[in-house]
Amino acid sequence: MKSVTLHDERVVELWDLSSNFVFTEEDVGKNRALASVHKLQELNNAVAVSALTGDLTKEQLSGFQVSKLFRLL
Repeated sequence: MKSVTLHDERVVELWDLSSNFVFTEEDVGKNRALASVHKLQELNNAVAVSALTGDLTKEQLSGFQVSKLFRLL
């Protein structure tokens, strides 16, 4: 895997801290995908991690080699 793109339009809420290891109290109120990028990048520097935070467009999706998208729960 060369890269991973995270997509999430929501912000980190306090309850997210109990179910997601990448979020801290400082992330509350930040976009979930953006708050995850740096921490996930640290897990494997050989994989580029990026984030999309708005509505997905056909143009954006056409740039992906794999059609599967994963969403933070």
